[in-house]
Amino acid sequence: MPQIKFTDTNLRTLSADKTTWFSDPTCKGLRLCVTPGGVKTWYAVKWDPASQKTRQTKLAQWAPKGTHCAWAKDQVGLVVRDIKEGKVRTKAETVVEQAGIPTLRDAFEAEMHKRRNRAAAFGGPITDETEKGYRSSFQKLERFHDLKVTDIAVQDVNALLDALAIAHPFAAHKVNVVLSMTYARAERLINKALLRPKLEKNPQMGQMDVDYDLPWADRWAEIEQVENEHKRLAWMVKWHTGMRGRMVRGLLWSDIDMHAGTMLVSTGLKKVKGKRLIAMSARVHDMFRRLHEIKMDDCDWVFPSRRIVGDARGPLDALDRLELTTEGTLRHLWNVASQDVETREMVLRWLCGHALTDGDTKNLGLYGMVPVERQRKVANLISTIIDHKCRVSPANVVEIGRTGT
Repeated sequence: MPQIKFTDTNLRTLSADKTTWFSDPTCKGLRLCVTPGGVKTWYAVKWDPASQKTRQTKLAQWAPKGTHCAWAKDQVGLVVRDIKEGKVRTKAETVVEQAGIPTLRDAFEAEMHKRRNRAAAFGGPITDETEKGYRSSFQKLERFHDLKVTDIAVQDVNALLDALAIAHPFAAHKVNVVLSMTYARAERLINKALLRPKLEKNPQMGQMDVDYDLPWADRWAEIEQVENEHKRLAWMVKWHTGMRGRMVRGLLWSDIDMHAGTMLVSTGLKKVKGKRLIAMSARVHDMFRRLHEIKMDDCDWVFPSRRIVGDARGPLDALDRLELTTEGTLRHLWNVASQDVETREMVLRWLCGHALTDGDTKNLGLYGMVPVERQRKVANLISTIIDHKCRVSPANVVEIGRTGT
């Protein structure tokens, strides 16, 4: 966090290219948030011993007239004292305190409110898709929603988690994560430690819900039976690229260069800014040629929905789970195919939309990307391996082998 001397003269010329927090070493507990638009806002920050967390309270925006810095320094002392005495509460906490012990639903909604309004310095608000995922997982706890957190029988929740882990380990893991954050919020709301439900054995992330012994040809045959051609091709593109579902379904035709066989992809990761240029394998390029033939004229989505909501047609929502395969399964299977290709980890992470490590980023060179032809060579090899394991004869055959790219 940058440090400056809080004086009205200094603040009058202070600016920032991105949202930045400033502090003054001579005035503890006072911070200034400066946005790219030039808005400067005072905050008081102090550890709350009662709730065992740091509280950040908005004071006011800096005003260019008068001695506003002097006012802020006086004001922060008053607010810090209120925090130490436990008088400062968020709106969500105030509502819950007035109602008493929160229900599981109350605590969950308070946590979602906190995450939707999280300051940029703490990671910023959660995305709509992330919140949607949390809510989907929370729905599996429906029979506990309206019970007070202190009245929930922990053994009952543990039994539900363990049963879910047998049938759907990945879903059990996500429910376990949601439960943990919900109980943590409940503890802050009532200033009391609770006995938390917990999954008996956390499934290994790389092994969740994937039957590696199932023949790939059976999965491919099932995908070929999907009636909606846009959905069918979405499944196939996902398998041959290893990308997350939202990356594929969010593609626009303005992001596709059919001549060059490349696509600009938004990874959806906070660590990956902007869009990434990714080369298509010959197999994927053929799929996009077919997608262009069935392109809908009333939208720019590569994978459009059949439904029109209001006046606009949106993209495909999450693909319906097939009997043998989920979207996440294909990402794992692409990774299995990539293990038979000798190449740098950086190239594989680039192709499937992973965030790169600091070391990888430093090796990207002047243009900050993996060269297109290098990407395409590896992508072709992976696609050929997938087709071979699925017993598919592609239009463009690439010799299966090992490459030192």
